[in-house]
Amino acid sequence: MKEPSVHAPPRPPVMCPGCPHGATYYAIKQVAPEGTIYPTDIGCYTLGKAPPLEMADFLLCMGSNVGTACGFSYATDQKVISFMGDSTFFHAGLPGIVNAVHHNHDCVIAVLDNRTTAMTGHQPHPGPEYDGMGNEAIMLKVEDVVKGLGVQHIEVVNPNNLKKTMEAFKRALNYKGTSVVVSKAPCALILPKSVTEGSFEIDQEKCTKCNVCIEKFGCPAFYRDGDQIKIDETLCNGCGVCTQVCEANAIRRRKK
Repeated sequence: MKEPSVHAPPRPPVMCPGCPHGATYYAIKQVAPEGTIYPTDIGCYTLGKAPPLEMADFLLCMGSNVGTACGFSYATDQKVISFMGDSTFFHAGLPGIVNAVHHNHDCVIAVLDNRTTAMTGHQPHPGPEYDGMGNEAIMLKVEDVVKGLGVQHIEVVNPNNLKKTMEAFKRALNYKGTSVVVSKAPCALILPKSVTEGSFEIDQEKCTKCNVCIEKFGCPAFYRDGDQIKIDETLCNGCGVCTQVCEANAIRRRKK
């Protein structure tokens, strides 16, 4: 049997278009100093290790992100920002935060709250207002839980607002001690497209081909078509974060 003359291009796993984790990562990368250490954890956000973000320096097991962040903050003067999702937070993240607070470790803990356990099939956790059987349940807010654990510096942001997210992480990085930033927005897969106002497109006359949308932001809805950059209408979920990334103001809502 002959090998095919044309091979399929490699397709490494990526975060979904409209994923709030991608917006969080991008915002942090704009304000974190060079040499920042990024311990991470088990979840969709582990994909932050891939280009162009490359924001996952250390991963052991579920719940390890804060413990390793404590160790790095003790052993080096580099800034440390750890990542965990909301389901990881409730499943295995609390002991590490208790240790960080008790020993006053200087680290930023980013809790990426997308209201579900997205990677394994969208199972509920104690964060939503319903339980595993779909019944109404008491909703536990991440920010309330960490306040109860003694964290003094707590911020809650919507990552789809890049400016406010960057400002929150700037303050957290400047705080001496353990700080928590809860980056809260629904998973793109549980947020129907009908909620948004439609997809986006690129104004080719304004586009400067700076490639920030592809090479730094990294949304998989963007692609190159010859010498043009375009947005795949079937992939774009209309989150609009890219409009805040484009310095040429070349991204606009697609006309229906």
